Amino acid sequence: MSESGAFFPVSVKKFMEKGITSLSEEEKMSTLHYLENAYHQEPCNEEIVHRLIQFYNQTNKTKKAQEIGQNFLTMNGYNKDILGELSITFMQEDNMDTYFTLVRHYMEEEQNEDTQQVTNNVIPFPKQFIPRKDIRDFASWQTAEQLEFLQEARFLEIDDFLPAFKVFLADESFSPFVQSMIFELMQEKEIDEEIEVRKINKHGIFNPKKVPMLADNMFASELFTGLADKLEHSNPSLFEQVIGIIQQHLFMIYPFEFEPKDVNVWVNAYYKWANAMYGDKTMISDPVNHELMEEAISTIEELEIRQQNYFI
Repeated sequence: MSESGAFFPVSVKKFMEKGITSLSEEEKMSTLHYLENAYHQEPCNEEIVHRLIQFYNQTNKTKKAQEIGQNFLTMNGYNKDILGELSITFMQEDNMDTYFTLVRHYMEEEQNEDTQQVTNNVIPFPKQFIPRKDIRDFASWQTAEQLEFLQEARFLEIDDFLPAFKVFLADESFSPFVQSMIFELMQEKEIDEEIEVRKINKHGIFNPKKVPMLADNMFASELFTGLADKLEHSNPSLFEQVIGIIQQHLFMIYPFEFEPKDVNVWVNAYYKWANAMYGDKTMISDPVNHELMEEAISTIEELEIRQQNYFI
């Protein structure tokens, strides 16, 4: 099987290019059947494992995604793409601490292979934290290295890192997830200055100290409440899946917000889009601007495609 997936069936290629929302129910079943069978035959095949984790993530089977991802890493060691896909898994489970522990473990393991072993009876003297690479080249680091560094930076003064972070935030070609983590770090450190942010065709100037933390976003809270009214009792599993997806979308565009700021538009847009994933052409009876709702659905679909294209 080639790295491009040239020998994958049509439904799998479609999933790889356009995501789960592009598949019919029959195509989803055939894609899952193929990937699971291929995995059982070749559990160490990086591309098969990567795509199967991706499929599980997009169908809210995060426990399965975590299991096969960690099994692969245990058997094969550090792998950038598998770790990247697992980041989405752990984000959906609100368990990024475990992800960072994995990243640190494999990055340290990789580093140890390139350094001379220290004699067992030598106790190293504590040193000031120094990045393994020049922070000015932060944008060129692998994403796993960027994430590991940002986790470490939570316990440090970050003034010396700000120039590199500003360059990263102002370039929309970089991962929007990493950009969001940098901005949140700036908020935690109460950086009080105007910062330029470009991501996902958006451009703005934000002061981290003056922007509410994403966890305190009232719009998001109202959006979740509106969806709970529609789904929590009638389809609780779909409700949990949609909430996870929305959290990822909000984090991806942060510090930007959904436009228009009409909660009813977005409640109905996510409700209609989520039901459509399962072939349910739900009719919206709520009083809502249907033109704005369809534009919101287009935005949701674009965010799903972008999410699949970025290694967090």
